[in-house]
Amino acid sequence: MLRGRRCAACKRLWLDAARACPACGAPGGETVQLSGNGRLLSWTTIRVPPARYAAEAPYTVGLVELDEGFRLTVRLTADPETLAPGLPVAFASQDDSRGPIFRTS
Repeated sequence: MLRGRRCAACKRLWLDAARACPACGAPGGETVQLSGNGRLLSWTTIRVPPARYAAEAPYTVGLVELDEGFRLTVRLTADPETLAPGLPVAFASQDDSRGPIFRTS
């Protein structure tokens, strides 16, 4: 389940657990469940990763626009040869060190 926060002051959504809104700085906000659905805007395959992720190379990272209207960088589980701009994607899981992981839908 993909969760985000909605600012009580400006109503902007964000993904991380920060207590202050990254747009207006207002404290608090409410936790909301996000659809986890979106579309792929761009992607790249990492072949020479930082040492921390060396064992996982190659892996693909993408820029996704969620149906709720905001963009986030995610790890993709799909074969990079099958990716295309606008391709529907869906939240698959959350990894504490890698962030959200998405699959093609």
